[in-house]
Amino acid sequence: MRIDFRPVQRQVYGNPMTVHDSSTLAALIAAYEKAVVFEESTPGALRIAKAFPALHWSNGGLLLLGVRKDGTVIGIPEAEVDGIFDKFAHLCAELTKTSVEIGLLRFDDRLVVFLVFNVIPRHTRPLERYAEDIERIAVV
Repeated sequence: MRIDFRPVQRQVYGNPMTVHDSSTLAALIAAYEKAVVFEESTPGALRIAKAFPALHWSNGGLLLLGVRKDGTVIGIPEAEVDGIFDKFAHLCAELTKTSVEIGLLRFDDRLVVFLVFNVIPRHTRPLERYAEDIERIAVV
């Protein structure tokens, strides 16, 4: 018996929204344009570990969860957000010595979790300039 595993395709309901509908996300993408990773859902630990070197070698990077490669925001279920923050806090502390900031942005009824990887000391907080739009943030 053969079993094929495929990623779950989430449907986008209502008006399609893109990352360009958020000035905060558009600014983050522009700031980290050399290394932006789009994920429709939460990737597993192995996939995350494989993405870290690319984000580090480019002197920082941005990982967006709940966003398709074309920039369409599909969102992350609210019930998964706490688990994502916990999972990434643990993984980032284990896998990298660079500063990683985890944030949450709300687009009407859709949530986007993002991680900013910086090759700066952990005590620095570059996302503070976007603080008014970010609903939740953690520094790992």
